[in-house]
Amino acid sequence: MCKQRVKRYTPTYINSFVYLVHGDGVHDDICKPTKRIKTYIEGFDEYIDGGIPQGYVVLVAGTSGTMKSSITYNILYNNALDKGLKGVYVSLEQNIASLLDHMHGLGMNSELVKGKVEIWDLGSIRTDQFVGELWLNVFKRDVMAYKEKHGLDMLVLDSLPALELVAGFKNPRIDYFYFFEWLRELDITCFLIAEMSNDPLSAYGKHDEDFLSDGIIHVKMEKIGDVNIQRRIRCVKMRATNHSPNYYTLLFSDSKFQVTKVISDTIDF
Repeated sequence: MCKQRVKRYTPTYINSFVYLVHGDGVHDDICKPTKRIKTYIEGFDEYIDGGIPQGYVVLVAGTSGTMKSSITYNILYNNALDKGLKGVYVSLEQNIASLLDHMHGLGMNSELVKGKVEIWDLGSIRTDQFVGELWLNVFKRDVMAYKEKHGLDMLVLDSLPALELVAGFKNPRIDYFYFFEWLRELDITCFLIAEMSNDPLSAYGKHDEDFLSDGIIHVKMEKIGDVNIQRRIRCVKMRATNHSPNYYTLLFSDSKFQVTKVISDTIDF
């Protein structure tokens, strides 16, 4: 068992693996989680200590067009294909047919992961009788029932703004706190898509979701020269992980994601 000495002065909940309860100046032992979920972004996993610690709740944040949905589905798809892990992708914005069509266009054939990766859309969960807080309770019940019956390793929720609207959050900061706690109790790896504005000072989460999460992956569009745009990705935070804080150029070709080091911000191609 690994041990790491950390000093804290206030009671702190760090993540689903760590509880600190202590007095003034007391040092506590922390055991780092060792099992990790690969992102299957070639080159990126090496910069995040081999992957995302199993059981974490991770924000994938960015503006429109940064391939957040594709990145998270890619994680579910390739972990199912390579490791046999089971995942559910919850789409509160796109319907199932539209999302599958998009992923097929990227070379991800849903037939190859049938029984391992499922997509739920809004129509799969909500009926006329279930709205607001009641809808959220039904959603939680469905996820827990699915996990108990079929097993579940990973969950993607697309997206947090849509959840806030559909679930009728009245006090988002408090509602998100309890929602994140419920996610951790599931003991699965969760990816929550967060929409950001084009404002460079925009926060990763509108209601402290960035503080509640165990990790944050940020994807952005970067202007290169006068006419070219690059997608870039970085790990903003990942608890219990020795990760690079740098941005990397995000590429997609031959049905796979990969990163390269950023060479220049001024070259015209």
